[in-house]
This record gives sequence, C-alpha cells and structure tokens, in this order.
Amino acid sequence: MKSKRSIHKKGSNSPILVLNSDYLPINITDFKKAFNLVYKGKAQVVVDVDEIVNTMNKQFKKPSVIRLTYHVNVPYRKVVLSKDNIFRRDGHKCAYCDSKYNLTIDHVYPKSKGGKDTWDNLITACMRCNSRKGDLTLEESRMELKYQPYKPSPLHFMCESHKFREGWETYLAF
Repeated sequence: MKSKRSIHKKGSNSPILVLNSDYLPINITDFKKAFNLVYKGKAQVVVDVDEIVNTMNKQFKKPSVIRLTYHVNVPYRKVVLSKDNIFRRDGHKCAYCDSKYNLTIDHVYPKSKGGKDTWDNLITACMRCNSRKGDLTLEESRMELKYQPYKPSPLHFMCESHKFREGWETYLAF
C-alpha cells in the first residue's frame, strides 16, 4: 500500500507535540500516531514543517505541533520530589560550578537552620562545592547559584528526552 510506505520514510519519526483542544500540551508522540490522528480528523496541524507527506488520495504537510479536535481530561500528574528527579531537573550538573562529577544533593538553606526538603530548597551539587558550602547559607558561604531551583512540571520531564522543534516554544512555557 503506497500510503504506508510514505509514512515510514526516512526522518519521519520526529517527535510531534500534542495539544489538547484548549491548546495546553498533553503529550509528545511519534509521526505515525500524529499522522493517524490528523488523517482521521481527530486532530489538526497547528505548526508544520516544510515537508509534504503523500498518501494515495491526499497530500499533508508534516506536523510539528497538532491540536486535538476534542477535549481530553488529563488526570493531574504530580512530579515526585526525589534525588533522581532533582538530578534530572538540574541536568546532572552542579548548581554552583557546573561540574558533572561526584554529585550529591545540597540544601540551599541548610536543614540545621530550618531548611525544608522542597523543590525550591534542594539542588544538585558536586561534593567539592557541597563541602565548601557546608552548613552555611549562600550569603554566609559567599557562593552563588547558577540558577534558582524550581518545581518542574510533568511536561518538563516529558520534554527532557526530546529536542525542541520549530514552533514548540509558544506552547511550552516552563
């Protein structure tokens, strides 16, 4: 069948951002699934790339972002506070010096001084920087963070493994 051959051509497995009917991102899918949703009229292409997909009956622009034509109730997704998720959020590098070796978790505001185990107070740090900072606050240690810690959204981790494509930035506000 000619249409299947067109769908499976080289480079067709680029990630596609899926938006709910209200334009909120809900998933990242592959080309084949996105194409089927558009072909069946269950989704519309919102952003396309300069590439055409041919079927036996029709031509379609290759999507980068699609929007469902119906609303999907997405259950609340919580990001669990864990050592692994803090490492993932911080890109597996020290928040003080960008080192990628001997990583651990540091409390920005020390636990001994009332600091809590929260997304805003935990960062990835290398052993050297963690030891240097010790049980001091940032001001006391005269150290600076490269960025402020934050609570990531489920979308943050969903997008982590994919390269951002043309047109996605409008819909992905972290």
